[in-house]
Amino acid sequence: MGTPGGNRLRVLREASGKTQLDVELDASLGSGYLQRVESGKVQRPERETIERILAALGARYTERRDILEMFGYVVDTPLPDAADTEWAIQACQQELDDVVFPTYLLDCAHRLLAWNQLVPRLFNISAASRLAHVSMLSLLFDPRYGVAQLIHNRDEFYPATLRALRDQIQMLQAEKWHVELIAALSAQTPLFRQYWAATQADHAYPTAARPLTPIEFKLPDAGVLKFRLTAEIFVQDRRFRIMYYLPADAATIQQCAAWAEMT
Repeated sequence: MGTPGGNRLRVLREASGKTQLDVELDASLGSGYLQRVESGKVQRPERETIERILAALGARYTERRDILEMFGYVVDTPLPDAADTEWAIQACQQELDDVVFPTYLLDCAHRLLAWNQLVPRLFNISAASRLAHVSMLSLLFDPRYGVAQLIHNRDEFYPATLRALRDQIQMLQAEKWHVELIAALSAQTPLFRQYWAATQADHAYPTAARPLTPIEFKLPDAGVLKFRLTAEIFVQDRRFRIMYYLPADAATIQQCAAWAEMT
């Protein structure tokens, strides 16, 4: 009977199609060492050794984090680097393009990394390049981007959004970079600061329950459009998530279909 970490390493290795010998060679390990780890005979390998094994397996961030924690090592949540970001964009761009409603990719710092062609139409932004790497929180709360003025149900949507944000902060274990990000946004964006302060005393919820409160946009050429938001987190790297704006009524479905025909 192996350890949880050893069992997980074995599953990851088998999914990669590599033999134990392949990994031992790539990770500069002695012959038979990986077998002892996977079987539980070595119960707590040194962290650096596990890192070499994971690198040889091409493990992504969440796979690395889960396995290291199974062996008793604490793992921080760093911001994705350029290579991680490019991997995430390449992994989801086709899916974004295939969806017939507004959909985009965010990282754990809420930066907008990729989107489909319906997003600029919804946000009423003609130059789509203006969206690149913008904080979605800034986009929603900072009037300078022009999106905040389009939100038709601020008093319902903003508190629900901040509830989801607090849920994410708990998942990030209050990483220093994220605490600083929220502090900077509070200092620079009065609308965010107003709603953030107003929701400080909210009682704890078991889930973010994001889809329960729709977001409504009032667009000059389309009237009021209603969407329910849902997020899908990347299995291999939880620092990335795709946000889907699901049309919540017939008029919004029709408008999305019309936009899709224009692309």
